[in-house]
Amino acid sequence: MLNIFERLKTHPGIILTAIAILLPFALFVNLGLMPLISDEPTRAIVTLEMLISGNYINPTINGEFYYNKPPLFNWILAAYTQMSGNMSEFILRLPTVVSLLLMGLVMFLMSRKSLGRNNALIVSLMWITSARILFWDSFQGLIDITYAMVTLTSFAVLFYYSQKRNWMALFVLTYALAACGYMMKGLPSIAFQGISLLVWLTYEKNFRKLFSWQHIAGIAIFILITGSYYFAYLQTNSLDDVFATLFDQSNRISDKEGSLLSWSKHLIMFPLEMSYEFAPWTILLLLLIDKRVRQVIFKDKLIIFSSLIFISNIIIYWISADMRPRYLFMLFPLLYIVLIKAYNVSSDSRTLLIKIVDVIIIVLAFSGSFSLLIYLFWAETKDMTGVWVIIGTLFIISASSAFIALKMPGNRLLMLIIVMLSVRIAFNTFNLPARYNSYPDAGYRQGEIVAGQLVKGKSTFILGDSPFNHDASFYISRESGQIITRTREISDNEAYYITDEKNLVNFADKLNNYEVLHEFTIKLNETRLLLIKKPL
Repeated sequence: MLNIFERLKTHPGIILTAIAILLPFALFVNLGLMPLISDEPTRAIVTLEMLISGNYINPTINGEFYYNKPPLFNWILAAYTQMSGNMSEFILRLPTVVSLLLMGLVMFLMSRKSLGRNNALIVSLMWITSARILFWDSFQGLIDITYAMVTLTSFAVLFYYSQKRNWMALFVLTYALAACGYMMKGLPSIAFQGISLLVWLTYEKNFRKLFSWQHIAGIAIFILITGSYYFAYLQTNSLDDVFATLFDQSNRISDKEGSLLSWSKHLIMFPLEMSYEFAPWTILLLLLIDKRVRQVIFKDKLIIFSSLIFISNIIIYWISADMRPRYLFMLFPLLYIVLIKAYNVSSDSRTLLIKIVDVIIIVLAFSGSFSLLIYLFWAETKDMTGVWVIIGTLFIISASSAFIALKMPGNRLLMLIIVMLSVRIAFNTFNLPARYNSYPDAGYRQGEIVAGQLVKGKSTFILGDSPFNHDASFYISRESGQIITRTREISDNEAYYITDEKNLVNFADKLNNYEVLHEFTIKLNETRLLLIKKPL
């Protein structure tokens, strides 16, 4: 055992190699297994209708204009679809994983001079293995990680070129990135850009640069990019509803369904909830209690920058009644940079707080290792093929890592990262299939796929006010190759119609002796729908 420890000390690349081997299994195994959930179908159906119609400028859902988000993320999804030749769940989620890895690269490049290459790599891996990312958002085809990657890159560019005093590059590149962010998610990018420039340039005593010609050039770049899109948009639709909808989507300050009491509760619970969401690495916040640690780390310019940008931008979300953790993905990497610096300084001085944090890390490592054994006894997974071999292997890897963390203080963070990746691999291999087998979502999807296959090549409409969610829109449109629109008229004798019982009764006299081709249930209130056609 001593030989193993010595070898790890002299060959630290062994640990990084182990992480490099585990990471693809953690991020890609069963990525496309589950049906689309949450906002995934919305992103998917908008993209699919772009591909079917050839209209990439005016986003639609069921043929009606969709105003909630500008289309850049849909263009990215469309590019992945075109390159791969299919629109599977795996392909729709692949941009999220690629963006997550790129985000880690941005963090590494941003922090390697300040933290050193090894710690810059660790902080990138900390982000990838934070709880919210690893066990939820990294396997969903949502906009947020890609948007966060763009915004974090803007922060990195702001810091880098402000230190170089290259104001032209600073303003032009950050505004170009802000425009890209705007083209994904709208107004939040303007807020991030304005707040970050104001706070950092004021701190650096370069406030006057906000009134420079270089800043005007940057603003011009933003207007050129976004204005070009809206000019193209105006060729086929008005902007009457666009900006009002974007503002409504971006306004998280008020919550129409909330109260003063619930908002006050949110203000108190926000730090605790975010610490939980981005665990386990937020336990390092304890180290900032030590004044001596703060005095040391805040001599570093990157730490000051990261702290100021994090605090100044997170305030908006702290006071917002309608806030979700995924809105903060571009900010927490900055906090992690601060925390890894605090961990290194604390480790050198061996304060009481670092001893407490190290104990927590070791406990988490062992707890994560032993949690893997649940799959051997859980009724949903204990009889799955390979469960004993795979879980046994992952347990050996993670338990060994926990033991190394106990004996080698310098590698504790890396060892916990290995445990986190091992737990995610087990989650992919057994938890996701168990959910797939027990949740009704796969049944909903299959019914929608069958409906889409039945109407391929046939004009198909949603009848009247029949409930119809984005899941059904996507899967039926994907299989049939057509945009499914609504109609309140029975004018096409060869058309197929999708309806619920209520609308079927309302239109029964016009359908005459209709034929039911397929019955299926969608997730929206578990509504039962009928696919029907008129007799020829």
